Amino acid sequence: MTDEPRIPALLGRPERMWQRAVVLVLIAVTRTTRPVFRLGDRELSCAHSNGGWTLSLLSDGKAVFYGQDVDCSDTTYVGDKPVDLLADAPDWLPHQKLRELNEAYELGYLYWWEEGRWQRARYPEYVEDDGLAASCDGYAGIFDDRSLADSFADAGYRDPVAAERFVARVAAGAVTADVLEELIDSASEPGPLPRESRVPNALEWAARLGVAERPGAGPAR
Repeated sequence: MTDEPRIPALLGRPERMWQRAVVLVLIAVTRTTRPVFRLGDRELSCAHSNGGWTLSLLSDGKAVFYGQDVDCSDTTYVGDKPVDLLADAPDWLPHQKLRELNEAYELGYLYWWEEGRWQRARYPEYVEDDGLAASCDGYAGIFDDRSLADSFADAGYRDPVAAERFVARVAAGAVTADVLEELIDSASEPGPLPRESRVPNALEWAARLGVAERPGAGPAR
């Protein structure tokens, strides 16, 4: 039986979380050549020293969000063994992959989106924190627009108007080299690498993420 009443308010609609995550990726790749993100087939992962998270958009409007924080996921380390996060989980989840993570003490939380809502397995009473918020520390922009604005500022992009324009171009799937240059040039201080070396890498990521402007398409309005 799932524990829907205790779903964290942080979690919103998965497609909106994905859009914010795409912006986070592009912020990162305009500042460094070694981002902490990994992109698969409709799956985006963020890995850092204390854990990380993965968001997958599946068919029929389904989605899954899972991850761990090695310090804060009570579901992993507090009990005698990890909480069974796949208890009563739907068949469409990638059970084998998730089961291996769960049994290897590498899964702190597992939420699935079905029929317009997030669900998860019931937790034992001793679980106070599954590590959701902590695993996204530094990347909380995936949850809400205010945190996303903070992510721009933390990266040195402290011009809110430029940040809003960039978000709008990402949402429109109209990211170009000019758009990326405008964002980079709005930074309060120069980045560690010259703009000329960052733009091609960021544009490649934009194309892989499906938000680069297609050849022949007009500018976003």
